[in-house]
Amino acid sequence: MSTTNEIVKKYLSDVENTIKEALDVAPAFIHGVISYHFGWVDQNFKPVEFERGKMLRPTLCLLVFDALTGDYKDALPVAASLEMIHNFTLIHDDIEDNDLERRGRPTAWSIWGKPLAINVGDFLYTLAFNCMYQLDRNKFASEKIFSVQHLINNHCLDLTMGQDLDLRFEQIQDVSTDMYIDMVYKKTGALLEAAILSGAMLGTSDEQVIHYYRQFAQNIGIAFQVRDDILGIWGDTSKTGKSTDNDLRRKKKTLPVIYMLNKVTGQRHKELRQLYASAELLSDAQVEFVRECLEGVDAYAYAQSMADTYVDNAFTALNKIDISNQAQSELEAIAKFLVHRSH
Repeated sequence: MSTTNEIVKKYLSDVENTIKEALDVAPAFIHGVISYHFGWVDQNFKPVEFERGKMLRPTLCLLVFDALTGDYKDALPVAASLEMIHNFTLIHDDIEDNDLERRGRPTAWSIWGKPLAINVGDFLYTLAFNCMYQLDRNKFASEKIFSVQHLINNHCLDLTMGQDLDLRFEQIQDVSTDMYIDMVYKKTGALLEAAILSGAMLGTSDEQVIHYYRQFAQNIGIAFQVRDDILGIWGDTSKTGKSTDNDLRRKKKTLPVIYMLNKVTGQRHKELRQLYASAELLSDAQVEFVRECLEGVDAYAYAQSMADTYVDNAFTALNKIDISNQAQSELEAIAKFLVHRSH
């Protein structure tokens, strides 16, 4: 069985080349900032080899299309579009979260300022939809192309609403697990679902097969974000490229934190309520106190167990699809990586 890196590398060059071709229309500065964000150039826009993104969304799209058709290249415009949309959200997320680092390097806004970075993100989002128009109309019916474009547009609306909820949860005292699941499905799961479903919709007209891929996608997307929350608190900074104190300091209502707030009792519960009622960022000492509370209720195990449940549901749906080939096996391998990854 191929490793996750080997699976991604199979498509990486074609996806990156498709993005670079789309970027040919960009003015020099915007082209440079986007290339910096993708890890292709340094701050002076000179070619370098920096850490890249995981390319999970285009890989999922292409794996599904490959599993259904035996080839992946006709779906490249959509796969590249999904990666551009994802990176547009990262550029804007870094601004909204005031994050100074991504993938071990300064974020775009921290170098060129927030106004320019916002505009670069807007350009990348618009370019993504422009790239989708490159789908070959001799190979895909116009109705199918429109359906895929409509799907991705709707899921972009979902991810924006999910980000809104995530930001506002920081000011809300009582966030339930159901509220959290709704938020993470929209914020993260929606684009993962769009990736998997777009590959399915381009690859087949069998509604039952598309339905099972949808169930797989919905569950794996939530599991992916739960794992991301775990890494945000307990991850290895050298692997994730981000501080494990950021989410706690900003009092983000991630699943482990929600569980902790509902489980801690006594004096610690009173202290936590006071901390989370304040608009101030947590100090280093307060971050450590929250960590102690998380450990006290074994919030890590709870969150990972929740992720495992969604993964089980995802694989139940995936196993109902009567396809046995390399691409389908690699799709399963990627899904396992999503919930057990360390970066």
